[in-house]
Amino acid sequence: MLIHSWLSSKCAVLTSPSQGAGVFAMAPISLGELVAVWGGKVYTTSEIADLAVIHPNFDTHTVSVAPGFHLGPVAPGAEIDDAECFNHSCQPNLGVQGQIVLVARRAINTGEELTFDYDTTETTAAPFECRCGSLDCRGVIDGSRWKDPAFRKWHSGYLSWNVMEAVRQDSGQRG
Repeated sequence: MLIHSWLSSKCAVLTSPSQGAGVFAMAPISLGELVAVWGGKVYTTSEIADLAVIHPNFDTHTVSVAPGFHLGPVAPGAEIDDAECFNHSCQPNLGVQGQIVLVARRAINTGEELTFDYDTTETTAAPFECRCGSLDCRGVIDGSRWKDPAFRKWHSGYLSWNVMEAVRQDSGQRG
């Protein structure tokens, strides 16, 4: 398997109770601690759509990094690496910093599933039904939450450059 991302040695991929595979803490993780750094290859939106036809679920293991561009596995059809197995939660314990870094938003106990909010990286996405089970579950994740000021405030410091650029452009500002 070709590894193209980094995942903390405190983490392991296990079976998630509600979402198939997921990443779990195998040791305590401190607030602000680096958990993962995504790597891979940059694809255009049209390349992702074409590849998803041939390689099912290819599009679900990419992250938007700029309008029209996504970071994904180094080769279509390649096995995904462990740092690409984070599930979504509307009440995440991880947050994105920059474009490719995941850090702990709070202290995390051994055994907890590690999650981030997919809407903190996406500005458009194929809608999917959320199964996170949190009390504040939004029900559907579709890449549109960045437009909500309350969402941006809740995730302040954990919104990707891609999302922040969409906010700047939407408000008429240039970054």
